Amino acid sequence: MATYPLIQIVDSNGNPTTGAASTAPVAVNAGTVVVKASPGRLAKIVVTTAASTGVLTVYDNASAASGTVLAVVPASTAAGTVYSLDLPAANGITVTAPASCAGVTISYT
Repeated sequence: MATYPLIQIVDSNGNPTTGAASTAPVAVNAGTVVVKASPGRLAKIVVTTAASTGVLTVYDNASAASGTVLAVVPASTAAGTVYSLDLPAANGITVTAPASCAGVTISYT
């Protein structure tokens, strides 16, 4: 009987390209939150608290709210909204969560 090995596809940083290994909640008015301080992948953003006027921004940065923008959760986003992204983060994942933005859960590897 033939056997077939399982192969997991990874990106150039060695992170799996499917699924997420971890999650991190980011509360409304949390300010700047470092989700991952090393290279990885931004898998999904799940909105857990509706946004009113604030905009939540996710950056490809290990420690600051600057650099390449990976995602933006706009004002007036309803709770339950899911953003499936599957984006590489070459440096890390940092989120800015100002007042009146959405509360979210970030899934990542």
